[in-house]
Amino acid sequence: MSRARRALVAAAVVSLAAAAVAGCAPAEQEAAEAAGSAGGYPLTLTSPFGETVLEEQPERVAVVSSVDLDIALALGVVPVIGPRYGHAELEPWAADALDSLGGAELATYDSTDGVDYEAIAAAEPDVILATSGWTLDEDYAHLSKIAPVVSYQGEDGLGSMTWADRTEEAGTALGVPEEAQSVIDGVAQQFDAAAAEHPEFAGTSFTYAVIHPEQVTYISYEGSDVTFFTRLGLTLPETASQFSASSAAVSRENLDLLDADVLLVGYPFGDEGLLSQSALEGDVLFQQVPAVAGGHYAVIDDLVASPLAYPTPLSEGWVLERLVPVLADAVAGG
Repeated sequence: MSRARRALVAAAVVSLAAAAVAGCAPAEQEAAEAAGSAGGYPLTLTSPFGETVLEEQPERVAVVSSVDLDIALALGVVPVIGPRYGHAELEPWAADALDSLGGAELATYDSTDGVDYEAIAAAEPDVILATSGWTLDEDYAHLSKIAPVVSYQGEDGLGSMTWADRTEEAGTALGVPEEAQSVIDGVAQQFDAAAAEHPEFAGTSFTYAVIHPEQVTYISYEGSDVTFFTRLGLTLPETASQFSASSAAVSRENLDLLDADVLLVGYPFGDEGLLSQSALEGDVLFQQVPAVAGGHYAVIDDLVASPLAYPTPLSEGWVLERLVPVLADAVAGG
């Protein structure tokens, strides 16, 4: 794996550990949706950065993150410009979506050093989707001079909003709320179908851990966003309550705390992690963890770790297709 790709995946799994489950849409988002359903345009959206006014339905949409790109494409909108990290290719699910929209070309700017305001301005957008803008606290003032910005909602919205929240907000802003709901429902149907096909997932506890350079990190602590797994019927073990976003390290002496009916481990740093895959799997204490000894241990592939941490309406189905067989094998055990 390249250093750049490794950095992206590592950031993704850290994000999954830091994100909290959103119990309901923030008040600001509800207000925006009410405004959209009540009177159409002009539409006023309130965000932590102020008010965004859309005078009419946008036609030229710019995006500042891969998550917002996926949301736009899922809604049938090809942005006039979006980010591309260096020479990285589009994620496969985004490329497939572009193909399904007639093979349209996507203009991009290099996001290696952050958001390129000049490139976005040159694209002359009517609106800028930034529901997942990780540097929006720095970028908003610049972007809002170019076009109205559709931000994440609530002071903690960057971490607490789900992909469905973001899709719903974007659908309201772009004047396609029905399409947004259809997209959300479509993903739900995929999860329902996968859960129905694998009834053995129901009530099966799982632990997801990631090997970082400084520690073994317990990702699936109580309060983290584990909806990908719980929608399939899996549950958290009692041990999950012992960890939190601020206390997620597992020492080598306490590897038994990783135990659950199924144990999933990611190694995004390779040999630069605290333990490489071969080192951990060769550790006697790890081998004695009941889930490992019983053959209920599986590796989360790096290609899956990133979209698992940054879910979008397009990536969810892609991850399902690849991760469900892994989960099924781990549940069955060896």
